[in-house]
Amino acid sequence: MTLKKLADHCHVSVSTVSKAFHNAPDISEETRETIFRAAKELGCYGKYRKEKYNKKSIAVICPETGSDFYTGYIERLRALIEQDNGIVLISADGFDKERQRELLDYYADHLHVDGILIFGIHAPLKTGYDTPIVSLHGTGSDPTDAVYMDMRSPINEAVAHLVKLGHTHVAFLGETLTATKGDMFAEAMAGHQLQPTAQISSEQRFELAGEDGVQRLLEQAPHTTAIICTYDYIALGAIKALNTAGLRVPEDMSVIGIDNIRVTPYIGTSLTSIDTHPDEICAIAWDLLKKKMENHFFRLKQRIQISGSLVVRETTAPPRNENAG
Repeated sequence: MTLKKLADHCHVSVSTVSKAFHNAPDISEETRETIFRAAKELGCYGKYRKEKYNKKSIAVICPETGSDFYTGYIERLRALIEQDNGIVLISADGFDKERQRELLDYYADHLHVDGILIFGIHAPLKTGYDTPIVSLHGTGSDPTDAVYMDMRSPINEAVAHLVKLGHTHVAFLGETLTATKGDMFAEAMAGHQLQPTAQISSEQRFELAGEDGVQRLLEQAPHTTAIICTYDYIALGAIKALNTAGLRVPEDMSVIGIDNIRVTPYIGTSLTSIDTHPDEICAIAWDLLKKKMENHFFRLKQRIQISGSLVVRETTAPPRNENAG
């Protein structure tokens, strides 16, 4: 017996049946009891009416779990949710739209979780979801409430920092999933009346992308004196490749990363990086999801923007005189 067949039997909508089994406040007790009575007669009451678990179940859907960036967010969200007597279910969509849609449907329609936190909604959001959803690190155009990062300002701050140090030959190292940051870098350079010496997008990821990017950079634009990397792992790989090539950081090449992952202050030469403030993003997203779970009539879509900030450490310095200008 499906929900639709039960709804047809009771002459109500599927949404009304779902709300009855989830104790939604916006249907009458009479309607709820009618649905329950029919479900018992048809033998499907136990299928849909489960005893209320005493913890809120929250699904976290992230792109991957193999990097400090996402595991850091997961740990912060887990701590916040468990502090409020919740339980966390974690899945990775692998940056795949169809997989993301499948996970959304599974958690919302099959498991009936109390709320979903998702890292950017790329799949079309099906109409009729009763499950509260909040997006983190989306584009700002997500079809639900979202807490997202403004990267233009901090990337411009990073470029301005390098220009102030005297760098005019600046390159960008990225990979295929991070093209947007490369565009922001080019805009920031144009704002300083400068052209990038190179914008390299590697087919590799993480440290390998940094090594690959530096090898290509030294062939294409050896006069480059500073690099901005699309995330810290690429910066770490770039520093290794520069050292292998006999170049010192920051004496021969300044390097800036993005995300300010936890290891950046502790590597041999501590990494200058853009802090994306995960503590603030997680706290705001969880508070917003709680508000939506407590009041299902809360329909106002919010777009909450957080701006990153540059953390200057040891991997940036003025360019060597023979390379400057």
